[in-house]
Amino acid sequence: LVDRAATAVGWQVRQAEVLAGAPDTDEWLVAGRSDVREDRIEVRRVWLRGRTTGEWALVLSFAAYQQSLDDSFVPGTVVPADLHRYPGRALRALVGSPLVAPGAVAPDAADAFAVTVVEACAEIGRAVAAEPWIERYPAIVRATPARLDGRWVLGDHTGSLPLVGDVRGRATLLAASAGEPLTVTVEWTPHGVVPLTVHLADRALDVGPRADPSFVGAA
Repeated sequence: LVDRAATAVGWQVRQAEVLAGAPDTDEWLVAGRSDVREDRIEVRRVWLRGRTTGEWALVLSFAAYQQSLDDSFVPGTVVPADLHRYPGRALRALVGSPLVAPGAVAPDAADAFAVTVVEACAEIGRAVAAEPWIERYPAIVRATPARLDGRWVLGDHTGSLPLVGDVRGRATLLAASAGEPLTVTVEWTPHGVVPLTVHLADRALDVGPRADPSFVGAA
């Protein structure tokens, strides 16, 4: 409980302490990737979901000017790995050992976790209730992009979620859908959901926000 409270108020936990904990071993679906500039640092979030446990995990990497972000995790693949979780309710984890090979492509793996819009809202609501200061949370939904009241949404028979993010991601999502439901990993924000990965029957499309190539270096 002390570790959880310290983490919640911003107490820094050393990586060595995290890696000393028991690993969370699973085959991890690389559900989505999102790059965001925070001040002078580019931050990459990779959302993973355990195929056995169904639990979410978050792996972060950081790059200052002309540094490289970690490209080990490819959206739409499944990677066996040991993850060591930070204390508390946060989803953040460290990879216990270097990945020696890229994950196996499994474009249909996300379908097992796809939920309706109202179920996704319930998942996100529980996460926010448990940790009110979070600003981003993942979900995998089965829905259709559509125009509603002058804005783009992801919708189904249970409701709709406003789509935000860059135009490129939305355009690819619309083209892949062709007006039909599809499985999408999204990242919830207080302003709406950002599409990260479109999971098709034969491949996965990485449509999440990507770092400015003039800022980050080549991997």
